[in-house]
Amino acid sequence: MKIKLYEHKVHRNETTFRPFLKAQDMFREVGIEFTSGDTYDYAFVGQASIIDKKKPLQESIDKGLEFVSKITGDYIIVDGQDATTLIGTIDVFRESNATLFLKNSYLKDFDLYKEGWANGRYYWGKGDYSVPDINELKPRMKLTGCNWLHTIQPNWLDYSKEKTYDISCMFGYPTKEPVYEHDICQTNYYDPHRKNLMDTLSDKYNVAKLENGVRIPQEEYYQNMFNSKITMAPLGYGEMAPRDLESAMFGSVLMKPNVSYISSEPFIYEDDETYIAVDYDWSNLEEKIDYVLSDYNNIRERLVQNMRKKYQESYNLENLVLHVYHIFRNLEGVRVL
Repeated sequence: MKIKLYEHKVHRNETTFRPFLKAQDMFREVGIEFTSGDTYDYAFVGQASIIDKKKPLQESIDKGLEFVSKITGDYIIVDGQDATTLIGTIDVFRESNATLFLKNSYLKDFDLYKEGWANGRYYWGKGDYSVPDINELKPRMKLTGCNWLHTIQPNWLDYSKEKTYDISCMFGYPTKEPVYEHDICQTNYYDPHRKNLMDTLSDKYNVAKLENGVRIPQEEYYQNMFNSKITMAPLGYGEMAPRDLESAMFGSVLMKPNVSYISSEPFIYEDDETYIAVDYDWSNLEEKIDYVLSDYNNIRERLVQNMRKKYQESYNLENLVLHVYHIFRNLEGVRVL
């Protein structure tokens, strides 16, 4: 069976399809081949081909529907964004002839999609975007079997050296220019979360941070994280980020808002096992920091080693191949090995 990857080199589609292409030799072994040609059995259409966040939502939907209307064969929409929001992509799926909708992560409780969230992001709080017909769409919605942590090639470093900083806050804040998505200002939600974190941090901690959110060379950025006992990872435009795995690479304890409401495959976030979960409003932040620092070497060893082990066990390409294989095995009229 041949699967065409539409516009696989386009930004965001590239990261969406990267895990599949990394595993393409394994896919061939089970009878699945990826192609960019016009002869195929199914097509994968990435989110970058059907949504334009610079346009108002309805214009973006219309543009996406125009794109898929030109596809002559069977196709599957693949939403590889790093957030559980469905805004834009599910709207195209609803009105299209797509066979399935694959996404990296969902809210575990699909009923939450019926409620209105700010730009569809549950963690940003109440807003205007909802998916009232989610129960009708759900039977054709599946997980991709991969997520953003698949796009990273970790290098497990020795972390026995004494660390200089208590906490790494090496993230962009404040945002230099307002960021809009479908005419909704994301900065109004993105920045306050970070501001609340910085305001909550006590002066008693030694914190590595960017000055006024100005980027620094990557080597210096990594060095500061490596030298920090705890890596803070506020939520951004999505719930998962490379920083989450980088913490384990550098032997630093990952601390971020609780993400237990997410469904993703694989999923390696376990509170007090692989990371330390805090409340989104940071109300229990100092309590959690003091807990980690009170017995740092033992807690760090347990959490970092657990994260590394779970990543190595879960994020192997064979698991991804089997996941996709079973999706197609369960489609009527599809033959795979």
